Amino acid sequence: MVTLTQLEYIVAVEKFGNFSAAAKSCFVTQPTLSMQIQKTEEELGVMIFDRSKQPIQATAIGRKILDQSRVVLSQSGRIKELITQEKDSIEGDLRLAIIPTLAPYLLPLFLGDFAKRYPAVKLCVKESKTDDIIAALAQNQLDIGLVVTPLDEPTLKEYPLFHEPFYVYASKTSALAHKKSIAEGDLQDQELLLLTEGHCMREQMLKVCRQRNARHANSLSNVQFESGSIETLCHLVEKGNGYTVIPHLAKYWQDFRDGKVIPFVAPSPSREVSLVVHRSFARESIIQALACCIQAALPPELQGIGLPHKTIGIR
Repeated sequence: MVTLTQLEYIVAVEKFGNFSAAAKSCFVTQPTLSMQIQKTEEELGVMIFDRSKQPIQATAIGRKILDQSRVVLSQSGRIKELITQEKDSIEGDLRLAIIPTLAPYLLPLFLGDFAKRYPAVKLCVKESKTDDIIAALAQNQLDIGLVVTPLDEPTLKEYPLFHEPFYVYASKTSALAHKKSIAEGDLQDQELLLLTEGHCMREQMLKVCRQRNARHANSLSNVQFESGSIETLCHLVEKGNGYTVIPHLAKYWQDFRDGKVIPFVAPSPSREVSLVVHRSFARESIIQALACCIQAALPPELQGIGLPHKTIGIR
């Protein structure tokens, strides 16, 4: 009979692509891990890995076995979660991923307070793009994602936290700088600096500006620069290179900026920020604890759901 430990070993080998790194991650020696994987293959009567390739790759049947192994490991982990939930305790490992356009602005607000409030929680945080977070949640490589919603993913549950409005960020020498707010048509002759492909906020930037400038659809065809960082875009704007769109929390870095933050004419476009988990995730108490900690750390104007902004979905 194949054990959970053996399933953990084969999943680790697929993740790292070699036996040595997989053994280290599982805190066993390489001979022990190799022997257990060979035993698993013998018991199943199939080869799970093609050892002739570097990095090691799963065979066709091996990929199916690995997919099912992740499901089994995920479901076995839920038993511990149910026990923890029944005891109403907030403890254990928690793997959290947050998108890059939120991380530098939101993490500093709540991370320290959460760690102090819940010392029994071992929190591991990483930055990831939305698509990677969705995939990691499906494969039980992640517990909670902090992303922009709605995602329209039937396997996920979304817990909305707040709506965050967008602003135009322009150079102080820009023709936009003297405006108190940005109305339809104001952006038609300007150059939009965008985030690179793969960032959900890139599409939001384009939607914001296309909606404001529906009669000038060609005005965004000549994009000068793309970056993976909002801060890089802001620095370029400060040198007189077009304009960009920033989220509300980013404007709190204004003391370190040399540009102009300009609101949109109401209703302001915004994004909905949520915690997302797989539908099989059972640790409701820890979700609520994290949500409350984040919401309490927000600026007063962002606290509460249902602010009078027009939410722009990702997809």
